[in-house]
Order: sequence, then structure tokens, then C-alpha cells
Amino acid sequence: MRALSLFLYEAVMHPSMVGALVPSSKKLANSLVQQISKNPPGLVIELGAGTGAITAALINQKKLFHQLIVIERSAKLANHLIQRFPELSIIQGDACRLYKLINKSASSPMQAIVSSLPLRTLSPSTIEKIGIEINQVLLKGGLYIQYTYSLWGKPLCPSAKLKLVQQQWVWQNLPPARIDVFRHE
Repeated sequence: MRALSLFLYEAVMHPSMVGALVPSSKKLANSLVQQISKNPPGLVIELGAGTGAITAALINQKKLFHQLIVIERSAKLANHLIQRFPELSIIQGDACRLYKLINKSASSPMQAIVSSLPLRTLSPSTIEKIGIEINQVLLKGGLYIQYTYSLWGKPLCPSAKLKLVQQQWVWQNLPPARIDVFRHE
């Protein structure tokens, strides 16, 4: 219950940074993780991990203990994640500074980025900064996986170098979500 209380606190205090009223469901988390190949050759970054629903799926399904770097902007949520997943590399920081944040801990190329960032609530300049950072760290051919609650809206992509390759709707989430998968060119 502590995780849910913490999530609700952050959602009320910082709604544009959280972008949801409840944590991601296991169905959404599992569907996001299924987009990543079984044994990605490089590191995987998770942006906006919240209370760790998707983090748990990345660990349970893909066994990414040493390949996963988790980025969370909220200090309270980052501390929760450190307590919940002490074996992981968890960094408290802003995705607008992604390259600098991971530069010290990244020894391999970034194969995939799984994003829970609420792009539709962020300013265009913030989205552009995030796109620049993604372009600096993601391998050509790497995947950027983003979900949205805007089921029928145009996919919001932070970089022109990311091309939409797949979409999946997850109806068993509150609210229902769409997963947009982009490949870095």
C-alpha cells in the first residue's frame, strides 16, 4: 500500500510530471516489456519508473539485472525504487539530462528505452530536449517504446530520427493505453 500512497501523492502534487492517476497495470507493464528482444545486446533504460511496475516486469521477464538503468525525476519515487530494487542502477534525475545522467554508469550501448514519461503533458521544448538526449544515447536500430492514454491521437515522438514501427492497444489497463514502438534511424 505504501507504493500506491506514494504514487497518489506524486500524482496530486505533480500531475503534469506523473500524467496518470494510478500506476501501470501488470498487463501494460508486460506488454511494454514484450516489445524488447529476449536478450538485448546492450543496455535498457527505463524513463519515469514511478513506483516500479514496469521495472518489475523488466526484471521478471527479461532478467535485466545488469543491463537496466532506471531514471526517475521524483526524489521520493527514486528513493522508493532504490529500496524496492537495491540491485539495480537507479538514478534520480531529469530525462532532459539523460546523456549526462547515464554517462558514468553506461559501459555498453543503449539498445532500448522504455518510457513512461507523460509526453502529452510536457512542453514542446521539453519534448525536444528529451529527443536530443535520446538521439545521443540510443543505438541506430535501437527501440524507443512509449505508451500513451491517447488511444486514437497521433503518436507523439520526441525525435524525427525515431520512426514508428508498431502499435499495440492494452485494454486491460486503467485507463486503456496504446504502446507506440519506434526504431532509431
